[in-house]
Amino acid sequence: MTNNELKLETKCYDANEYGYLYGLNKKIPDEEFEKVKPFFKDFRRMDFVEGNVQVTGRPEGYRCFEKDVSKVEEILGITNTLEKRQNKVKEAFADPVKKANLIDQSYEWLKILFDKGGTRPEQDLSRLAVHSTKIYDPKDSFKRGCEKGEGELFIYTPHGMWYIINNCGEFSDKSLNNVQTPQGGAVGYRLMYDDLIDRLIRIYSEENIYSGKQLY
Repeated sequence: MTNNELKLETKCYDANEYGYLYGLNKKIPDEEFEKVKPFFKDFRRMDFVEGNVQVTGRPEGYRCFEKDVSKVEEILGITNTLEKRQNKVKEAFADPVKKANLIDQSYEWLKILFDKGGTRPEQDLSRLAVHSTKIYDPKDSFKRGCEKGEGELFIYTPHGMWYIINNCGEFSDKSLNNVQTPQGGAVGYRLMYDDLIDRLIRIYSEENIYSGKQLY
């Protein structure tokens, strides 16, 4: 799924003030960057509320706001635009069959990426939640099923993106658990922030924010 075509991609998500910030996916000649530099801000840690506490991803460096993305794309002649990528998802979601296929494909990719590339450090769900920048709950699965040991969450934190799979049902193998929960534990995978991972999560979860009981 690697694509070296020049484009603007998300570099981080700030829960307090800026939302998503964008950057180029690869280095370009200095003379080219000078043309678009006025639309970028060279962010530093001090630019964010409470340092990086509420930021997931790589906030430091030259970043631009979503409102300026199209201007940068036009100046640099970028054809793989953010609007095109967003419209592709919107068009798929407008067709029930295409929507279901896209969600299924996104889920399969997420399972592979988290399983093959993710780490599984010991953690506590309440600690992840209290430091989270946002939490997605696909189809309210965790909200509805947490007490029965079911459901999954995607938790964005300053130290990466977590895929949490509840694993404390009657017949669950709890020896696999590395995340403590009040119900008995879950399996958790962590990956560092990445534009592709973020897009897949947002498609699969349909950006459904967790709305169940407080997790901390």
